[in-house]
Amino acid sequence: MFDNCRVPARALLGEKDKGFDLMGQWLGSTRLQVAATSVGRARRVLEMATQWAATRKQFGQAIGQFQGTGFKLADMATELEAADLLTHMAAWKCDQGTMTDSDAAMAKLYASEALARITDNALQIFGGMGLMDELPIERFWRDARVERIWDGTSEIQRLIISRAMLREHGA
Repeated sequence: MFDNCRVPARALLGEKDKGFDLMGQWLGSTRLQVAATSVGRARRVLEMATQWAATRKQFGQAIGQFQGTGFKLADMATELEAADLLTHMAAWKCDQGTMTDSDAAMAKLYASEALARITDNALQIFGGMGLMDELPIERFWRDARVERIWDGTSEIQRLIISRAMLREHGA
């Protein structure tokens, strides 16, 4: 589509024939942004699920007091903190100028997949109400899916991570 397309020198970003390398530098930052967004969304979903579990009553008690729900909340909180720490570590390395592609890929991979699991568990806690338009949980659940796709799918992030690991051993 762009064969033989002429671009004036003043419109060139970076060096000629180095566009893919430049894009690779930018992708690390955008992947970090996806990770941070995923953590923020997951935190909001967990707050909503916790409030629901604390106030929704079944069989004379809050549903959060049932182990099935309480254990889900505990797992969600643990995953959220792990995603948050991984994202903060990658962001710190970015600030220090030492972030690798693997650092950004791990943060994006874990945070976006944690968001998916957290929103799925939240929907389970909300039950049928979670799918109603009146509550925002359905939208969070639906929107969480795209985080695992843009700026490189989860499979691409795994490829980046594993290749870096193997490269250290000459493979």
